[in-house]
Amino acid sequence: MDDRALETWRRPCKRPRGQCSSSAAMGVEYDVFLNHRGPDVKDGFVAHLDEALRHAGLNPFLDKASLRKGDPAFRSINDALEVAKIHVAVVSKGYAESKYCLSELVDMLRSGKPVIPVYYDVEPVDLRWVENGPFKVAFEKHKSKRSPEQVEEWSDALRKLAAITGFCYRRSDYKSDEVVLKREVVVAILSKLTPTYEVLQVDRFMVGVKKHVHTCVKKLEEVSNTTCLLGLVGMGGVGKTSLAKLIYNHFVSHKKFQAMSFLAFDHNSTLSSSSMVEKLQNQLLWDLLHVRNCDDHSYSYWFHKLSRKGPTLIVLDDIHEESQFDDLILDTRHLAQGSCIIVTSRNRHVLKLVGEESYSFSLHEVTPLEIDDARKLFNLYAFRSEEALPKFKDIANDVSKASGGLPLALKVVGSSLIDMTSDEDLECIWPEAVCALKGEAKVMTTLRWSYNCLSEQEKLMFVDIACVFCNLKKQEVVEIWKSCEECSSCCGYKTPHMTLKKLIDKSLVALSNSQGQELVMHGLLQELGQSIGTSSGSHLWHNRAAKVIEENNEGYNKVRALNLAKSWRRKYECASFAKMTNLHYLILDGCDVSGNFDNVSKELRWLQWRNMPLINLPQMFDFLNLVSLDFAESPCLASIWTESNSATEGCPNLLNLNMSRCTSIITLPESIGQLSRLQLLDLDGCRNLQKLPSTIGQLTQLKKLRLQECESLESLPDSIPTLPRLQHLYIDTCTSMSKAPETMGLMTGLTKFSTDLATEWQAVAVGQQHGLKDLYVEKCSDEGITWLDRNSSLAHLHLLSIFEFTDCPAMSKLPHTIGLLMNLDYLQLWRCENLRELPNCIGQLKLLTQLALRRCSSLETLPDCLGALTSLEALWIAHCRSLTKLPESIGHLSRLEVLRIEGCGELQPLPESLRQLSALLLLQILDCGSLEGLGVLRVLPGLRIWGCTSVTNLSGSCLIVLDRKYRDPSWYKYDDGNRYRYVRGDLTEMRVVEANDCGFLRLVQDAESGRSILQRVHLLDCCKLITL
Repeated sequence: MDDRALETWRRPCKRPRGQCSSSAAMGVEYDVFLNHRGPDVKDGFVAHLDEALRHAGLNPFLDKASLRKGDPAFRSINDALEVAKIHVAVVSKGYAESKYCLSELVDMLRSGKPVIPVYYDVEPVDLRWVENGPFKVAFEKHKSKRSPEQVEEWSDALRKLAAITGFCYRRSDYKSDEVVLKREVVVAILSKLTPTYEVLQVDRFMVGVKKHVHTCVKKLEEVSNTTCLLGLVGMGGVGKTSLAKLIYNHFVSHKKFQAMSFLAFDHNSTLSSSSMVEKLQNQLLWDLLHVRNCDDHSYSYWFHKLSRKGPTLIVLDDIHEESQFDDLILDTRHLAQGSCIIVTSRNRHVLKLVGEESYSFSLHEVTPLEIDDARKLFNLYAFRSEEALPKFKDIANDVSKASGGLPLALKVVGSSLIDMTSDEDLECIWPEAVCALKGEAKVMTTLRWSYNCLSEQEKLMFVDIACVFCNLKKQEVVEIWKSCEECSSCCGYKTPHMTLKKLIDKSLVALSNSQGQELVMHGLLQELGQSIGTSSGSHLWHNRAAKVIEENNEGYNKVRALNLAKSWRRKYECASFAKMTNLHYLILDGCDVSGNFDNVSKELRWLQWRNMPLINLPQMFDFLNLVSLDFAESPCLASIWTESNSATEGCPNLLNLNMSRCTSIITLPESIGQLSRLQLLDLDGCRNLQKLPSTIGQLTQLKKLRLQECESLESLPDSIPTLPRLQHLYIDTCTSMSKAPETMGLMTGLTKFSTDLATEWQAVAVGQQHGLKDLYVEKCSDEGITWLDRNSSLAHLHLLSIFEFTDCPAMSKLPHTIGLLMNLDYLQLWRCENLRELPNCIGQLKLLTQLALRRCSSLETLPDCLGALTSLEALWIAHCRSLTKLPESIGHLSRLEVLRIEGCGELQPLPESLRQLSALLLLQILDCGSLEGLGVLRVLPGLRIWGCTSVTNLSGSCLIVLDRKYRDPSWYKYDDGNRYRYVRGDLTEMRVVEANDCGFLRLVQDAESGRSILQRVHLLDCCKLITL
C-alpha cells in the first residue's frame, strides 16, 4: 500500500502514525508486526514472508487486509503494533521516504520488544549516516516539512536499528534467491517466540543413522495440513529410541514446532500402569502448556487446549499396548495443523492399530546396521577408532558380523573387549566371542555372551542390579554388598567396588550424572538380567513372586530377592517367607503382612516397606544382618514403630534408616541409640516431628542426619554434638527450631552443613564448626547475614572450601567477614535477586579458584578488587541482567582459564585489560547483545587463544573461543536457569568462516538453544569433520 492510500485510510485519526507495516487489532492476537514500505517490497519479499509465517502457524499483521472491519485504520495499526510479540523492520532503499515507516520504527524501539531488522538492498552503515547514501534525499525533504525534533527522532531510530544484528539481503550473497532469506527470518522469529527445548542425550558413538533421520524428517515435513503420525518399529536393541531422540533433536534446532514433549514408558518402573500414565500425562501438560498438574481440571480439559498452541511434536517411546497411546493422545484432531506424533514400539500390530484412524500415518522400520556400519561402530567401542588394530581386523569383522548389526549388542560386546589387545587375548578371548555370536542374531543371545564372560561375582551383581538395585544410589548399594563378605549362602562379595567397576567398563551398568551417582542399566540389559533371575528362581517380583508363594513351589532356598510391591495379591503371612533361607532383599511396598517376622531369613540385608497399610506392627526379631530399613511414606506403621522401645533391638547392624515423609512421627523411641552402626538417618519431610530422643547421641557411627522440612522440630538434643563421626547435617526449613545445644562446637567432624540462618543460634553454630568444608545457605535474609558478621562466625572456618548461597531473594548483601575465608576454593551465588554489589573484602580470597554469579538480577557492578583474586581459574556470570560493566582489574587475573558471560543484556563494552588474560583457555559470551557492541574485536586480537585473524565483523551475539587442549569445541556449557550443563552442538550445521594457521573460525547452529555460535577452534582431531 502506498503513502497516498494510507493517508486516505488514516484521515479520521487525529494523531499521525505510520504504515508500511502490520500487527494486531484490538481483541486479536498477532505474533509479528511487519514494518515495511509497500511499493518497495510488499508484492515480493514481504508477501512471501507473510505467507511463510502463516504456514509456520503464526499470525502476522501485514496491511489493510489484516485490519478489522469497522475500525479506523490508524487505531487498528496502533493496536497491532502494541500487541505484537515481535517486530520486523524491512528496510529498503525507499524506506526513509515514508513518514509512517519511520514513526512506527520509533514506537517499535520504544516498546522494548524484540526487533529484527532486514536490510533489503541497503547496508546497516546507511542507517547510521542518513546525511549520505540512499536516505539522503528523503531526509532533506523531511527537514523541509517536519520539525527538527521529529527528524532527529527518526534518524536516531535508524541509528539504533543499525546497532541490532539483522539480515542483510545482498543479491550477490543470496544469488537473487529470496527463499533462503525468508527461511532465515522465519527461523529467527520462531526462535524468539518458541521456548527452548533441551536436546536429548544419545550414545557417544552413532553410526549409520543419518539416512534414517533424513527419511523420517522428510516424511514429517511433507505433511502440513493435518496431524502426522510416524511409527518406528524394530526389534529390541536396534536403535528405535536413539532414532526418535535424533529426530526430536533435529526439530529442537530447527524450531519447527511451538511445543515439544518426549515421553518414555519405563516398563521396569515400580509404578503401576495407572500411575505411569498419570506421570506421563502430567509431563506432557508441563512440556506443552506449562501446566504443573491437572488437579484443577481433568486431563481432557487441558488436552483440548493444545489446538491453540500451534504445531506440536510429541514422542511416545516404547509403547506395547494401544491403550497407552489412547490414554495420552485423546484425539489427534485437538492438535494444531502441522503437529507430529512419533511412536516407537517393538510391536508392528500395535502401531498399525494406533495409525488406523490417522489421515497421515507412515511406518518406518528400523533395521540392523549394514556390515560396514556395524564394523565401524564395533571398532569405535572396542578400539576407540573406526579401524581395528591390524592383527585384529579379521576377527573383529567376524565378531561385528556375528552381532547381527544391533547397535546395543555392538556397544556391549565391543566395550567388553576393550583393552584386550594382547597376543593371548587374540588367541583365547576373541575366538570365544566369535563362537558365541556367529550365526546367532538374536539380541538376547548376543548380550548373553557378555554375561557368560563374567565371573561368578560379576554375574551375581549384574542380576542384583537388574532385579533390585537399578536407579538406587551406588554408595548405599555397595554397603549392602559389603555386608555379604562373610555370607556363606551367596559366596559373598569380596571386592564389590572392583566388581562394579568391571561391569561399568563392560557397558553392562552405568552411573547416572546425578550427585548421588545412581546405578542405571539399559532396558534390554535389564530384561536379560531379570530373565536370568526368574529362570534360576533367585530373583522374583510382582505377580511371579506372588504365584510362587501361593503355589508353595519347591526351590524356596534359591530365592535371593523377593519383590511383592506390584503383585496382584496384597495380603501375606510371614510364614510364607519362612522357607526362603537365602532371602537377602525383600520389598513389601503397600503389602499387608501379618505374623511373626522371626521366621524370615536371618540373611536379610535390605527391607523396603513403604506405604504400609498396617495398623498392628508385626513382631520383628533378630535381623542380625539387616543393613537397610526403609519405611518412607508410611505414616501409620512408622508412628507405631517409633513408639516401640524394642523395635530396634533386632537390627544391631543397621546402616541406613529411612523414615522420610512419615508425617505422623512425633518422636523416636529411646532405643534408637542401640543402632550403634547406623550411618544414615533420614527424617526429611517429617512435618510433625517435635523431638529427638537424647539417646541419639549414642549413634557413634552416624555420618549423615537429614532433618530438612521438619517444621515442628523445636530443638536438637544436647547429645547431638557428641556424635563423633557426624559429617553431614541438614536442617533447612526447620521453622520451629529456636535453639541449639550449647556444645555445638564439639562437632569437630562436621564437614557439610546446610542451613537457612533463620535464627541467630544457627549463625553461632556455623562459627563453631571449625572443620567445616562445605556450607550451604538457602533462603537467607539480611538478618542472617548480620548475625554471621556480629558473631564473627566465618572467622574460624579455616578449612571451608565450598560456600553457596541459594535462592536468597531477601538478601541484599554478603557478610563483610567473608574475606576471612582464606582457604575458600568455590563461591556461588544463585538467585540472590536483591544483591546489588559484592563487598571489597572479597579480594582477600587469595585461594578462590571458582566464582559463579547466577541469576543475581540486581547486581550492577563488580568491585575493582576482583583483580586481586590471584588464584581464580573460572569466572561464570549468568543472567545478571543489571550488570553494566566488568572492572578493568579483571586483566590482573593471571590464572583465569575460563570466562563465561551469559544473558547480561546491559553489559557495556568489555575492558581492554581482557587482552592480558594470558592463561585463558575458554572465552564464552552468550546473549549479551551485539558482539560488535561489546567491543569484542578490540579484545580478541590480544588473546593468545585467538591468534591473528582477518575477520573484521562479528555478527550475532554468541561467541566461543577455546584452546586446543581444553576440550572438544562441539561442546559448550550454558545456564538453563537451574544449573550449568554441557550441551552437544549439531556438528552437521556449520560454516567455516576462516581457516588459517591459527585454526578455524566457524559458525555452528547449536541444536540445544538454536543459537548461532561463532567458534574460534584451534586444530583438533574433531576438525576433520569440517568441510571447507
